[in-house]
Amino acid sequence: MEEIYDRKLSIYMKDGFDEEGKDITKTKTFSNVRLDTTDEELSNFRDKYIALAAGTHTKSVVADYRLID
Repeated sequence: MEEIYDRKLSIYMKDGFDEEGKDITKTKTFSNVRLDTTDEELSNFRDKYIALAAGTHTKSVVADYRLID
């Protein structure tokens, strides 16, 4: 059985449009996220981080897991 040994949290934020009208997306990644963190805790952190990062950014949260063979 595989075990999770590392976890990252990435927050993607929409930050407007470029000259061609395409979305500008910024990403903030946090390494070494506790393995026992719940989805609700991650969502709460995302909301607080976004509020501190100007309050106008919105997107979703992604948890990235690395597996041990």
